[in-house]
Amino acid sequence: MEVKRQRCQACHSMDVRNILVRDGNDQIVYVRCGRCRELVARYELKDYYHHGKGIESFLRAHGQQGSDSGRAWLEAFEKSQHKALDGYRQALAALESAQKDV
Repeated sequence: MEVKRQRCQACHSMDVRNILVRDGNDQIVYVRCGRCRELVARYELKDYYHHGKGIESFLRAHGQQGSDSGRAWLEAFEKSQHKALDGYRQALAALESAQKDV
């Protein structure tokens, strides 16, 4: 696993802000430098999970259809929630380990 903190290419600041844009089913994150306000990066999201917002947010983000199974959506939400928390813990551990090596 490779883990890095986002850094502005223009001023090298690690003070960055995410701007989330939802357009239909498309979700795009623009990363903006908090110091010099330049564009740092753009990401297109295929799977979106917002921790702490519950399943309603997950269903809106994933375009729930009326005919879809509630059980299937709940399983997808729980899987996404677990994957996000596990990935977050791993990323923090990797960052901490990398900082000790410096």
